[in-house]
Amino acid sequence: MKKSLRCGFAAILDPARSIHSETVLRALQIYKELFAGDRIEFILCEDYGSLEGGAHAADYLVSQGVDVVVGHYASSSAIGAAGFYAEHGVALLLPSATETNLTQDRDSVFRVCANNRDIVDTMLGLFAAGDEFNIEVYTDESSYAQNLAGVLKSTLANRSRDPRATEKDSSIVFIGTGRRSEMFLQACEGKDANRDFILTDDAACAHLGIPASISAGRIRGVGFAPAALVNPAAPCVREYVQRYGEMPGVFFLETIAALEIVSELQASSDDFIADLNTTTFTTSLGELSFIKGEQRHAALCLWTNNDNQQLRPVELIQTNRES
Repeated sequence: MKKSLRCGFAAILDPARSIHSETVLRALQIYKELFAGDRIEFILCEDYGSLEGGAHAADYLVSQGVDVVVGHYASSSAIGAAGFYAEHGVALLLPSATETNLTQDRDSVFRVCANNRDIVDTMLGLFAAGDEFNIEVYTDESSYAQNLAGVLKSTLANRSRDPRATEKDSSIVFIGTGRRSEMFLQACEGKDANRDFILTDDAACAHLGIPASISAGRIRGVGFAPAALVNPAAPCVREYVQRYGEMPGVFFLETIAALEIVSELQASSDDFIADLNTTTFTTSLGELSFIKGEQRHAALCLWTNNDNQQLRPVELIQTNRES
């Protein structure tokens, strides 16, 4: 392309409303200052993490003539936005929205992360045979949570219960935003503190607040991998540590990778959507390519709580799509 590009950036912009806002805004600032050059103009828009907010943000960004959009971190906002971008031929790069249906029947939506199906498969893999039926599922009111819970329940409905499974206290699965997950754990303090909890992607991070009464190892999270496990030596990570004195949280590398893809498009592409469907991109997350909008080798991470009431990453879990 080698001409100026307008890149929309949609997210929850208020750090008081999301435990991830500070991280993604820092990622954008670092990328703008050090790596983007002067041929990419960024247009920011608040999407409130909601269906309606996503729709309003999409309308605004399209009206501003954007060539590509990065963001809509919450699945609910991405659901509200994706169709409008598709109608107007605007490519959408999703750093963290996991709703599986976002990439289906569209050739203009590209997910950098894993999807709901990957999360459910990984979550159920944590249980011994038969124990996956012994769970209680709770959600917040978001479209993301309802949809992920639906995938979980339909997957269980298609499995056969093992009659040899032992009876024991059920595990509690909560699906929701990081803030709502914190509220749910607080509500469980005292009465359910000795139960096992499983949290999903938005809550699976080091910033999650955990009640003191929940002992180490009782909480597991299936979510994204932090930079420390993926690429701690990346220039953007080193810059983050130099500026802020700590390693970046989850969503940082996913944001940087999406922005790096935008830079590659600006430098060499005359057809963003076509090239996103066929090109392998070099990013801080590694070599990325997409199959029907899904990242070919998206990784998840298992987290668990330690004695200091913090979630810590345990291991990377790779997903693979070869067709």
